[in-house]
Amino acid sequence: MKWEEIVGRNVRRLRLAKDWSQEDLAGAVELDVRSIGGIERGTQNTTVAVLGKIAIALGGHPRDLFDD
Repeated sequence: MKWEEIVGRNVRRLRLAKDWSQEDLAGAVELDVRSIGGIERGTQNTTVAVLGKIAIALGGHPRDLFDD
């Protein structure tokens, strides 16, 4: 599995655990919903800074996004 897919799967897992929609997460990290969807599908490249914002918004640590 590619790292983008691993990150995407973990973003989705953490988001759903928080009972957030993609819209909720997009608003919290100031991204559009399409970007969140792309990150979750592993098709959207993003920056480390954005991944950090996502992890923190979801109550985790950036390293949590890379757990396989």
